[in-house]
Amino acid sequence: MMPQEAARAAGVAAPPMFSDRILACLKEPGESDDAGITLADGGLRGVKSNRFYPFIDGVVPSLFVGQTGSGEQVTASVKDFYEENPFPSYEGVEEFGQLVHKGSQNPFSNALLDAIGFNKTVLECGCGTGQLSHYLQLNNNHVLGIDMSISSLQLALDHKLGNGLGRSSFAQMNIFNLAIKDNAFDVVISHGVLHHTFDARKAFAEVARKVKPGGIIMVGLYNCYARVPTYLRSKVIGLTGGKIDYVVRNRIRDQRKADIWIKDQYYNPHETWHSIDEVLGWFKENGIEYLNTSPPILGTNGERADSLFATTDPGTSYQRIVTQLAWLGTIAREGALFDVVGRKTKPS
Repeated sequence: MMPQEAARAAGVAAPPMFSDRILACLKEPGESDDAGITLADGGLRGVKSNRFYPFIDGVVPSLFVGQTGSGEQVTASVKDFYEENPFPSYEGVEEFGQLVHKGSQNPFSNALLDAIGFNKTVLECGCGTGQLSHYLQLNNNHVLGIDMSISSLQLALDHKLGNGLGRSSFAQMNIFNLAIKDNAFDVVISHGVLHHTFDARKAFAEVARKVKPGGIIMVGLYNCYARVPTYLRSKVIGLTGGKIDYVVRNRIRDQRKADIWIKDQYYNPHETWHSIDEVLGWFKENGIEYLNTSPPILGTNGERADSLFATTDPGTSYQRIVTQLAWLGTIAREGALFDVVGRKTKPS
């Protein structure tokens, strides 16, 4: 069933594909910020060029420009992987109320929404099937989720249109050629995505340009210490089966979603591992002031922070190494994803 048909079947008025606040942040890919975008029948249209960008399959807004030259092979293989395995997928047919309940029970997503607050514009780079983007549009926030997987975006749009959600929007884009104006969003998030690009440092610089001065950026990556157990499990999971994975044993009920989690964690065609200090270097290069790390750096005031976006001490290099070694006993069982939060100090 097409998303528009799903909305009608559910008795829900189809919401706009983009809210006005999100549409104002878009531009034509590869063009300057004055090359805005407007909605047209069955697609998007460049305000200056009059170029038409049709919705894929009549459904998915696309401002995607393929990767050429360096990184072309990695980008293509990762895109193909997620077309076959849209991540994280939904547990059967979920209504928005179910999604909100799950999000409120999840410590990370609940803390993130609390930190974002109200009436913000939020960009999620690498939104997958859109659950986090949908959840963050609570509190009157307006959210744009971008991804290069059409299969994932179709599921995100199914949920949006089937539940009449007007403040979450989605589009296909290349993270290295974002059709988004610079300095446009209050909050920019890339949670578990950049380590699947051919150059995570370069990808971070691209997404950092899209946050407003004074705005917040949060990047989540596989940790170079805590990811080791996942690598070791990957060598035996073909013999043991998926139950060797903690998340499959304890968190996922839907078999299709469990299968996709296993493929994403153990059979992904490309991933890189990163450290806190590496991300601190990216922050310095892009005019980002450090705020916090999740999980917190041991022995710092980050352990007592009352908000994910609180200003905390990054600690010493010794404290950061000890923290990451300690993650072998905590986040390692759930994929070893850590997040670092910063505030942009100057325009791009």
